[in-house]
Amino acid sequence: MCDSEHIAISAPITTDEGARHVSPHRTFHDEADRLWNAWEVIPLWGERRSGERRIRVTDPLLAGEQRRGERRHQHGIRIALPPALAHGWVAFECDDDRRRIAPVPPGWHELPEQELLHLWRGAELLPPRRRGLVE
Repeated sequence: MCDSEHIAISAPITTDEGARHVSPHRTFHDEADRLWNAWEVIPLWGERRSGERRIRVTDPLLAGEQRRGERRHQHGIRIALPPALAHGWVAFECDDDRRRIAPVPPGWHELPEQELLHLWRGAELLPPRRRGLVE
């Protein structure tokens, strides 16, 4: 375990829209001196559509399929995200304890440790990760 706070930057990722984003990572200790990891999560494969956007057309001349072909550039499984998570969150993890805060607080990765602890305290508690059959 690391005894000092640090800021690490992960490799850049490219979003579906082509924008590059570097996800910050921090470590810090809570009041019980447990080491926590914090990192920003920007969903790339989330399904951002929240409902059917097609408008029902009653004119028979316009009633055919309006879209011509698939517009997605990357294919794969898309996960439906709640609207609150669609633009990302900060994940906190220490052993089996997990938390998250959404949306991503601006400048969270540059906050002093006491302010980061304040964010962590207000973050949503999450259940432990499900363990696979083989680890």
